Amino acid sequence: MSTTTYSEKSVAAFLTFYVRHLRDNDLEIVSQYDFDHHVTELNVFILHDRNFRMKDIIPVLMKQHYEIINHLLEDLVTNAHLDMEQLDTPQAWENWYRAQKAQINDPER
Repeated sequence: MSTTTYSEKSVAAFLTFYVRHLRDNDLEIVSQYDFDHHVTELNVFILHDRNFRMKDIIPVLMKQHYEIINHLLEDLVTNAHLDMEQLDTPQAWENWYRAQKAQINDPER
């Protein structure tokens, strides 16, 4: 059971980032921190309803899949040592993701 609740702004920022990366088939880094397979559950819904535009799917995800999203965010915060207060825009998530990719490409960083 989730004990942390994240702000609507933070969740929407994460989902905007997430859906973009899902559509680009680029969620490997998020998946590596998801030990309970929440990514898979979320992807099934998103990929099943491909006709949604991003601005339309975010509120649907927040309403219908909030618990899964919250668990995924808890996994990311715990396992990737994230500060959700700093990740309140899609660009902040992009910056984090790029930094993670840079570490993979240059592990000495």
